[in-house]
Amino acid sequence: MNRPSIPLPLARVLLHPFYRLTFQRRLPWKVQRLLLDVAARTQPMPPGATTRTLWLGERRAEVVSAGETAGPGAVLYLHGGGYTVGSIATHRSLAAHLARAAARPVYLLDYRLAPEHSCPAPVQDAVAAFDALGRTGYAPGTIALAGDSAGGGIALAAAQAIVARGGVQPAALVLLSPWANPAKRASRHRDLVVNRPWGFACADAYRGDGDPVDPVYAPQLGPMAGLPPTYLHAGLREMLYDQCLQLAVLLRRAGIQLRYVESPDLWHAGQVQAGLVRAAADSLEDVGDYLRRIFDTSKSIIS
Repeated sequence: MNRPSIPLPLARVLLHPFYRLTFQRRLPWKVQRLLLDVAARTQPMPPGATTRTLWLGERRAEVVSAGETAGPGAVLYLHGGGYTVGSIATHRSLAAHLARAAARPVYLLDYRLAPEHSCPAPVQDAVAAFDALGRTGYAPGTIALAGDSAGGGIALAAAQAIVARGGVQPAALVLLSPWANPAKRASRHRDLVVNRPWGFACADAYRGDGDPVDPVYAPQLGPMAGLPPTYLHAGLREMLYDQCLQLAVLLRRAGIQLRYVESPDLWHAGQVQAGLVRAAADSLEDVGDYLRRIFDTSKSIIS
């Protein structure tokens, strides 16, 4: 397998102006989405990666595989993008590298975006996709929920909703730089990727006419008890670091089995650049190892 080789300092130099150009509160959402989709073409896929389009619930999705499958299990992945931008295209490379690392297929969901569709639409889409995926032949307890940034917030809110209703539960929860409380003001003005004015615009668009303390909108305010084993990653330099750290504290207080990883090198949701930057690829390797252990445990229970 070819290893990504762009040095971290060079990656920061290349990414910073692009993100500053794209994530502007005055730039129309459709333009931001287009810029991100075009830039996604620079993200390499690992050798042997395959994709297939399907429907999960009423939303389009794409299943991404790379390499051999080691056993039962799958990952339902919610892409980041401030609840307003991002797509299957922007996260296809990340999904492929995660699929290779976990030796399981990764399902990318095209959930509805704000401001056209505010909260709780994306969470409803995620829950419906989880249920639909369960009807495709995966055994109970072998589907993990995952997401980065806003997708991490959606994954957390969806997991809370699934836990609350009972029945089939997620095997695991993977949260990469999750934005789990859009109503909370970040302590920093910007990081390499995002900035506070853009975040305010995204948070307002996603909230719509809803309540800012509604746990569906801000799952960090919701119940943590009963959540599945959770992997939580945060970058020390990112704007959401304090929020991620607080989430780790809340999960531990609730007795959740937690693997909490802090990176001194990676930026916000830096795993998106796994095809270009070795530290991002290594991060996904760690996530993949974690999921393999979870799925192997589920396999032994099922058998």
